Amino acid sequence: MEANEVCIETKPKKSKKISKDVLNIIRTTMRNNIELTHIADNKANVLLSLNALMITFLVPFVVPNFESIKEFNLVFPLGLIVITAFVTIYISTLVLKPSKFNENKKLLEEGKYVSPFFFGNFFQMNKSEFSTYIKGALSDNDLIKEHLTEDLHYIGSRLGRKMTLVRLAFNVFIIGFFSSISLAIFMIFTLN
Repeated sequence: MEANEVCIETKPKKSKKISKDVLNIIRTTMRNNIELTHIADNKANVLLSLNALMITFLVPFVVPNFESIKEFNLVFPLGLIVITAFVTIYISTLVLKPSKFNENKKLLEEGKYVSPFFFGNFFQMNKSEFSTYIKGALSDNDLIKEHLTEDLHYIGSRLGRKMTLVRLAFNVFIIGFFSSISLAIFMIFTLN
């Protein structure tokens, strides 16, 4: 038993490599998150386009028919639908707006390694700076695991924010649209 202990102690320590299974899981997770981000962007884009079209068609309709709209008390329902459209456009734009991507600039200036896999961490470096940086950043398997963890966290956090905003935009649109239609029906049949 003592011989085994000595033998174990004299073996050089190997740095643990990332297994192919773990790499495949990370790759699949990142791909799924990126696809979900694309879906969120598409949904926001649809909402933005739909609401912009609604406003585009409402303006030419309202201006020549303003007297009829006042007569049937439709000013408030139309105002509600316009406000709903503008709020939905604003929220959808927040989903599509690129996030800040140079938040790690101070860490880089201090000589610390941040993920070399995210463009926001190196887009201002020249080719030789990036080459030197990536060689150092990829020199240690534990550091690589930390970079992958950072990237997964960043993509997941960004995706969560986008999906929350998309859900909010849909809720605003659905509630505002149906409220304005209900209000218009109420105004037409009860106040005339």
